[in-house]
Amino acid sequence: MTRNSRVPAAAAVIGLFLALTAGRAFATEYVVTNNDVSASNTISIYKLSGPTLGATLVGVTTVSTKGAGIGGGYAANRSVAVTEPGFGGCVYAGDAGSGDISALISLHGGPLQLVHNYSSRYGDAATAGGLGLIITHLGGLYYLIANYTGNGSNVPPAIGVWSVGEGCTLPGEGHLATAGINGGAMDSIALTRSGAILVVAYTDGSVGSYIINGNGVVHLVSQEMISGSGVGSGAYAASVTISHDGKWAIFGDASASNTTQVDVASIGSNGALGPTTTYGGDGSLGSGLDTAGIEVSPDDRFIYAVNSGSGQITTLSFDTTTGIVTYPNNCLTNLKDYNSEWSTASQVDVIGTLGAGTGLYVSEGFLTGDSYIALLSINSKTGCTTELPHSPFTDPNGGSLQSIAAFTF
Repeated sequence: MTRNSRVPAAAAVIGLFLALTAGRAFATEYVVTNNDVSASNTISIYKLSGPTLGATLVGVTTVSTKGAGIGGGYAANRSVAVTEPGFGGCVYAGDAGSGDISALISLHGGPLQLVHNYSSRYGDAATAGGLGLIITHLGGLYYLIANYTGNGSNVPPAIGVWSVGEGCTLPGEGHLATAGINGGAMDSIALTRSGAILVVAYTDGSVGSYIINGNGVVHLVSQEMISGSGVGSGAYAASVTISHDGKWAIFGDASASNTTQVDVASIGSNGALGPTTTYGGDGSLGSGLDTAGIEVSPDDRFIYAVNSGSGQITTLSFDTTTGIVTYPNNCLTNLKDYNSEWSTASQVDVIGTLGAGTGLYVSEGFLTGDSYIALLSINSKTGCTTELPHSPFTDPNGGSLQSIAAFTF
């Protein structure tokens, strides 16, 4: 297996754990999964544990959501969300099959308890591609934004805005039925750090932006087709992330045959997207295939892209002044056990809040009855990644894992 990281594996792992533990003697790293089981869905929580060179993810708990998943859906549609540590320890899971949101709470660090299952009073459904979730903080209040993908026929896609109450309850719901320029559902959603601008990637090749006001009301601002739809065999924006400075929306472009490809658009002060500029799709950003998942480093220097079609992670360099994407360090990492234990890598989440980040979690599944979570270290200078020796770690709670979220307590 060939990896182009410029740091030896042992040194990279040491760097990861030094960064994770520095100044955080009482903090613990976790990752939560929405297992998306179609019969009876569950979520699982894993804790990062072990000595420097023997890091493992240890199972903490698996809890029934009392709802149903769909065993798949849009790869970039993140269907699990966690509130900030100071706000009640709330975990929310999208049950796409039953169309509800499961609210769970950890009281004073205790075991997770199911609070309630919340179904949209507008009849929203999510069987077409999943029920994505993201949390925002506006005007001193928390809101849970839900991406309902519809049912592919008579129930259209919609955005739900739920107010978050005491004890992780969801007492109020706003709603906007919405779709892409050509009627596509929302594949994935992302928020600016202000929490007021929501950027959306649709399945029909278009992208858009919305404003969420302090009362949780959502309004469409702009929509456009990505320029990358005409590259190679064609692509659409599957995943979306936003630079931490709030200036750029970065879309990971999905295509069955195009190599790593992203579209970048500026974000105006009114929330409107500027015209997209396409990078890659022609081999100029490496040989990875199909850019399904995407995240940006905390300092905005790097973009971490999941190549679902080839089982790899590509690290791109990003200039937040100009929005230009390049591939100067040839950072392409082959993920272990591709096509032997799992066949599709879906989402990536960054560990850490400074610099390039200290590590990556990647979700893997869709081949056997189990799913997997890969753990990679990051070279702080080049952004190149190295998978840890004992990675990937088995998630035995269903074979269709896509949605993961890292958090620290």
